[in-house]
Amino acid sequence: MPRERLSLLAVTPDDVTDPLLWRLALDVIGAHQPDNHGNCRNLQCAGQRGMCAAARAARRAMGLARPVRPAATPAPTPRAHGHAAVAAPPSSAFRGWFTTSPARPPAPPLRRHSPWPASLPAAAA
Repeated sequence: MPRERLSLLAVTPDDVTDPLLWRLALDVIGAHQPDNHGNCRNLQCAGQRGMCAAARAARRAMGLARPVRPAATPAPTPRAHGHAAVAAPPSSAFRGWFTTSPARPPAPPLRRHSPWPASLPAAAA
């Protein structure tokens, strides 16, 4: 009896920026569930107790498929007189692997250069 993939049944959350990575990680987590004794039941992870390496990597991938939530901004600290405040550069958030990008102009056509001169002397008869 074929097993159903979890990613085909699951609804992708709205905040996921990389749905392909999220769905693949969900399938890996589904395939690496612990049995009654706490061992991974996948044959590739025979004898591994608790969460196997593949399941840990899949959990990390599911987190990476979502945007980073900004941390709470700390309270401003008082500055000494005469010191300038330096703002951190804005970080560009990762938007996913398959996002649209501005179109590039087409590359100029390649010119082929012949190693032979344009006019060859006629063959002597």
